[in-house]
Amino acid sequence: MKLPLVTVGIASFNNAEYLRETLESVRLQTYAPIEVIIVDDASLDNSVEVARKWISDYPEINAQLVRHEKNQGICRVCNSIITRAKGEFISLIGSDDVYLPDKLANQVPALMQGPPELGVVFGDIAYMDSEGKSIEPSFEKATMHSGDVLIPLLRGNFVPAMSILVRKKCYDTVGLYDETLFYDDYDMWLRIARKFHFLYVPGVTARYRIHPKSVSFSRQLQMLESSLMLVQKHRDHSPMANQLINGITSRSAAMMYLLGGGATARHWLWQSWRQTPNVAGLGLLGLATLRIPASALRNIKHRVQRLLSSGNQ
Repeated sequence: MKLPLVTVGIASFNNAEYLRETLESVRLQTYAPIEVIIVDDASLDNSVEVARKWISDYPEINAQLVRHEKNQGICRVCNSIITRAKGEFISLIGSDDVYLPDKLANQVPALMQGPPELGVVFGDIAYMDSEGKSIEPSFEKATMHSGDVLIPLLRGNFVPAMSILVRKKCYDTVGLYDETLFYDDYDMWLRIARKFHFLYVPGVTARYRIHPKSVSFSRQLQMLESSLMLVQKHRDHSPMANQLINGITSRSAAMMYLLGGGATARHWLWQSWRQTPNVAGLGLLGLATLRIPASALRNIKHRVQRLLSSGNQ
């Protein structure tokens, strides 16, 4: 039986020290056939040279390098990969993460043998530090979901991006990544979940690296803003969906205020209070409107605690 081509897309940006390891993890997959598309988003280090050297070292691998002249963000990188992909299935990975050798060999049969409505297969991941040492052996949450996963996804994103294998027709159906968002994995899973089913296959498929240059480590406010923007797109799917989105908006807006989100935090606190009026939400909105930073509240709290402590002595 002829096996389907898998497109492995590598999102590269300023990870030259890790990129070769990522590429080797793709080369050492026990599954074939694959094509490799490396998209470099205007790296300032020598990532392009690392990619070119790897491609020249392994001419037998069907690989190409695409360079963005200007940094355009992860969503544009993903779209550059998808629009060039010739594979029936697509798998995406960051340039500082690594696949386990049997990742594709385990996932391709599961996707091939699934029903037509199955669009995504995903698994577990493990965490490592900048030196490749294990931090957490597993991402797996108490309950991983399969089938119609839209409502479970709205309760929280349990699909690790580098663990997935997606039918290309999912992207053909729901469209490309939303480039107005800072990151779009979660939105894409929600969009696909409205049309297709997901299948969780137990087992670690990849290792995710946590280090100071990681997007998730350094840009919390931008990620919160994207989260707030993307969930609003899925309103009115059902009353339960709206209820969950209201909860996400409330929690994320409060977190944005605590992180010093300024005018952006005020905007989302207002949106949250309009959706679900309550005393706590009104209080936070008032503080944000008066431009009282969360750090000032913490200082006041500490002073009160010290006064109470000294009064009890």
